[in-house]
Amino acid sequence: MSSSKMDPRRPDKIVPFHMPSNVPPSSDYAGNLAVAVGMGGIMVRNSFKAFPWIAAFFGASSMLNSRKTKRDDSVGFSGAVLGLVSLFTYYLNMYMMHKRAMDNAA
Repeated sequence: MSSSKMDPRRPDKIVPFHMPSNVPPSSDYAGNLAVAVGMGGIMVRNSFKAFPWIAAFFGASSMLNSRKTKRDDSVGFSGAVLGLVSLFTYYLNMYMMHKRAMDNAA
């Protein structure tokens, strides 16, 4: 058993260091989708129940997966806020319609 053959410090086992490339981070598709679907959920209010929930899901995932830099914080945060606002407007509209129907029935 030759220990010189198993030594990881042998010259032929050296891996040269290469600087990592400076590739800008890819676009945040979940954040952009959350903003678009959230705005759609706010605009159509009560027509499609799935819009606010899709916006809230993608907004939360975008905010939780975002990088902690000053430059990239706005898309994830605005997508999450728009998702929550679209959920709020959806359920507020349902509540107000129910309240109006109860007032008209009384």
